[in-house]
Amino acid sequence: MRNKTLAVMAIWLSIVGISLYWNLVDDKKESKKIALETARAFFQQIVVGRSWNARHGGVYVPVTKTSQPNPYLVDDPLRDLTANNGLKLTKINPAYMTRQIAEIAAKEKGIQFHITSLEPIRQENKATDWEKKWLQSFEKGAKEHSEFSYDGSNTIFRYMAPLFVEAPCLRCHAKQGYKELDVRGGISVTLPFLSKKRNSALLVGHGIVAISGLLLILTGGALLGRNRLLLVKSNEQLKLEIIERQQAEAKIQTQNTELQESLSKVKLLSGLIPICASCKKIRDDKGYWNQIEIYIKEHSEAEFSHGICPECTKKLYPDFK
Repeated sequence: MRNKTLAVMAIWLSIVGISLYWNLVDDKKESKKIALETARAFFQQIVVGRSWNARHGGVYVPVTKTSQPNPYLVDDPLRDLTANNGLKLTKINPAYMTRQIAEIAAKEKGIQFHITSLEPIRQENKATDWEKKWLQSFEKGAKEHSEFSYDGSNTIFRYMAPLFVEAPCLRCHAKQGYKELDVRGGISVTLPFLSKKRNSALLVGHGIVAISGLLLILTGGALLGRNRLLLVKSNEQLKLEIIERQQAEAKIQTQNTELQESLSKVKLLSGLIPICASCKKIRDDKGYWNQIEIYIKEHSEAEFSHGICPECTKKLYPDFK
């Protein structure tokens, strides 16, 4: 019984383990799908904003500590303007705008954007090792890349897609030798990911299920052992009852056999017997009249021994004394 209980426990733990593995794999697939769609959405928002900015030839914002004149637009005669009220304005091009959006996102949401290329004008835009590898693949026609990674303390999701040169971009990049639809670089999006918390929830949930199942198996095994003992005792008692019953039935059968043998020796006459009022002959079932002793002999086990009663003796033999 103990071995069977251990076997059932092992099977149960195997089932829970397989379920946990399957859920972890499925959760990872689903998590990557969600993270990929989220990163794509952020990337597209940046691209749309950059396109709007480029089509307007840049946008002007007041000069502040965080929005200083762009040193990379020093050759642009319209980089800085002064409004009629004396307000100083400076031009924000798509690259500058992307950097400012990335700084705000990193502070508020923990999301990191990084505009980069294999030939960056601004050294802060230099590609990391993994960005460089993906940028090289974009040059060969790759559409996007994504992966989970570990930054030393947290799991992150990294996504990157290429930036193509559009017609408005040629105002600045034509002198660098770029043509329309050339790959200028790319934007990487890094998202924080709570995989550990999700995995912990799955581990705790399956742990509770595993422990609950083991307790039920142990409890059920104890009850099964007890019930099995009771069943054995009941079976032994039932066997005794069956033996006693068989003996009683055998005794009754013997008595019935003896009774049948006794009855077979007795043959009774019953019903109305037609008898002649004069000669005392009896009519049988075929209509023949037979002597009474013949009829009785045929319809019973009785045997006759003939003699003469005193009255008949006087009548038939008056001289006999």
